[in-house]
Amino acid sequence: MFIANTVTKVTRQTTEPLRDQILQRCRLMLMGGHIVPGQKLPLRPLAEEFETSLMPVRDALNRLVADGALEMSNSRTIRVPDMSDERLLELHEIRRSLEGLAAEYAAPLLSNAAISRLEQLIDDMETALRSGDYDTYISSHYSFHFTIYTAAGRPTLLGMIDVLWLQVGPWFRQGIERANSTDGKPNAGHKRIVAALRARDPVATRASVEHDVFANIEYIRKGEFPLAG
Repeated sequence: MFIANTVTKVTRQTTEPLRDQILQRCRLMLMGGHIVPGQKLPLRPLAEEFETSLMPVRDALNRLVADGALEMSNSRTIRVPDMSDERLLELHEIRRSLEGLAAEYAAPLLSNAAISRLEQLIDDMETALRSGDYDTYISSHYSFHFTIYTAAGRPTLLGMIDVLWLQVGPWFRQGIERANSTDGKPNAGHKRIVAALRARDPVATRASVEHDVFANIEYIRKGEFPLAG
């Protein structure tokens, strides 16, 4: 079994195609770090777990290969790619630019209620880290960032950011689990972002997001959260 049945279960009691349901479950597995770097994803065991045929599983995995979240070998084995230092740097350089741009667009558009929700998500992340609840931390972390990026109203930009998060997800979780920080430092960058949003300052919001994104590299590399800066 790859992950809990509550995540992998698919249903035919919906108009959503099985391929799309499986794709969404696989995305959750990747973003949540439930599939580790180097892990192979054999079609038949996945199809058995999803209780479906091979075809929708193959279609979903091929989509993730096209997005760069998975890779296919010459023998057609599908796996989570390893992460070189060069690739990690490249992904975060691109993330910094795209996510900073989305945040700049979003700054004048986010409602006060949405910003208050971001503050609650920071509290949720800190509580999750103290208890070692990494699933909740990752879910809240995703919600924090994508609440901002979605508010930008740029669907093409949002889709590009989403693909990058898929590629980074497995390593992000490993960094969190190794660090196991309970001192609040992981959220220092998030608090700066919220302060810039409260000030309705697009330039400061962009700079805060860019700093937060790029600071992640060191703790993904070493399993250490960045110091507040």
